[in-house]
Amino acid sequence: MFIFKSFKYLSTSSGCISNILNNSYFAHYNTKVDFFFNRKQELIKFRNVFNDEPQLHIVLGPPRQFDTPANVYNSIKSEFKSFITAHRDFLERILGSKFKMSYSHLEAGFNFSDTKEISSINVRSLLNDIKNCLPQWTIWNSYNIPSPILIIDEANMFDQLGNSDPTLLKSFLNWMVLNTKQENRFNIVLTSSDSFFLNWIVNQLNVPHVTPYIVGDLSKEEAKEYFEKHVLPYYECKELEGKFDHVCKITGTRMMIIRMYVKEYKINKGKLKDSEFSVFRLEDDNLSFGLNPVRFQGKPAPLWNKDDFIKVMKAIVEAEDRGYIKEMDLVNEIGVEKVRSLITYDLLHRRPTNNYANDIIDPPNEAILTAMNKPSIRAMECRLYDID
Repeated sequence: MFIFKSFKYLSTSSGCISNILNNSYFAHYNTKVDFFFNRKQELIKFRNVFNDEPQLHIVLGPPRQFDTPANVYNSIKSEFKSFITAHRDFLERILGSKFKMSYSHLEAGFNFSDTKEISSINVRSLLNDIKNCLPQWTIWNSYNIPSPILIIDEANMFDQLGNSDPTLLKSFLNWMVLNTKQENRFNIVLTSSDSFFLNWIVNQLNVPHVTPYIVGDLSKEEAKEYFEKHVLPYYECKELEGKFDHVCKITGTRMMIIRMYVKEYKINKGKLKDSEFSVFRLEDDNLSFGLNPVRFQGKPAPLWNKDDFIKVMKAIVEAEDRGYIKEMDLVNEIGVEKVRSLITYDLLHRRPTNNYANDIIDPPNEAILTAMNKPSIRAMECRLYDID
């Protein structure tokens, strides 16, 4: 799904950053959730960089049809128009006739209800109008107005747009570079859980215009705080108090998985076996495919065999305390094409950079591979036990 979640303020008390990392995706500023949990280290770092000079940021999160031009057009228009309208008087004073003309186009435009077909030309015209409606980043600062930020979730879906309309994709990418690096209008944040998205976007832009970050899982200390002070009280699950180490062994430190476990534990009245946890069951089923690979529709044929995958599982389980294996170590063991194939089929998660990652202590300055999550490691242990 391609969602524009644009132009929300990241102030010091921003609910956006509080919820940005909740389930490893960026949420609307006004999204209603049951509770917020500030990831303190990321909160400080991202607030600083997103309020600084415009950049094109790539935020890669933990793992788990691009729209038509009409949907792309309306998604962009709805978010930008609301922001620009809110600051219409200010922008008109700053930009004068240039703003008036572009804003009139933006206000007229098309809507979901319109029957006229929207083409790539309409999208490009809209992008140009938006550019003309916004001043440089320094103007916002000089008037003490929080500068706008465009956040695009699951940006890895860009490649589908490239397949259907490569010219529009190129126009959109050029527009992002223009408004960040070249004319300093606003920050843009692209989020993705695709291991290869960073490589793809850099290749598309031809030059390293992007700044990459990794949003990993919580540190163990943060996960314990989240578990004890937020999740247990929310589910009124006192019977799990003092049992964080046991739960963490099953769930790891990913917020969504911790919450799912406690919820299922509560539903099962405390009789949830580790092997019955839904995420464990899903990961165990995925390992069955890893041991007996077949081609999935829309993907290239898998290149590894059963023996290769057993080697991978052993390497991941043995490296659990460290939290990762080096990509090149596995490449030397089974070959680069097989490693890439395993990543493509979501049997391994690749981190091309470790910038801002807090869930792994002292990660190396090179690409690393991890299991998809902690339940996957538990399932690997069980599979290896049965194989031996």
